[in-house]
Amino acid sequence: MDTELLELIKKGESETLEFKENFDREAVKTAGAFANTKGGLILIGVSDKGSPKGIQASAKTQRDWVNQIAQSTEPRLIADIELAELDHKPIFILRIKEFPLKPISVKGRCFRRVGTSNRLMSPREIAEMHLHSTDMSWDKFPARDATLADIDSEKVKKYVRRANASGRRKISEDENPL
Repeated sequence: MDTELLELIKKGESETLEFKENFDREAVKTAGAFANTKGGLILIGVSDKGSPKGIQASAKTQRDWVNQIAQSTEPRLIADIELAELDHKPIFILRIKEFPLKPISVKGRCFRRVGTSNRLMSPREIAEMHLHSTDMSWDKFPARDATLADIDSEKVKKYVRRANASGRRKISEDENPL
């Protein structure tokens, strides 16, 4: 594990790797950002420059870290934690999995990982991420205040002809436009 961890640290911080000398609020934010993107690892006891500093943490402290992440996130995010050693210094690895139903909020705010930083998401990004994670899109929802009488059947027929001509879709020409 020492060799793998050293190789990982040499690559530097990335979209899926964060270094923290100590566990703090920023680590919780990073956990949420990782869950909203591709998942990732937070190495506690490693400086921003990638230098192993080590950190002492009892089993209770480790549970507190995991609980802080869970209690600060909605839906609750459960991190996996493991102890590694590098140059005889204890390093804690917090593994954050990509969450299937997004976004995860951290104290009411949603973050995503962009490069080596956590970015606050806009309301539009939050809505798009949620729709995408549920395999939905805006065009799958019914139009409000619209009825079947609002549909122009000639435009639908024109769409069918163009879709068939382009090979994009195969729709029978004699199908009812509704």
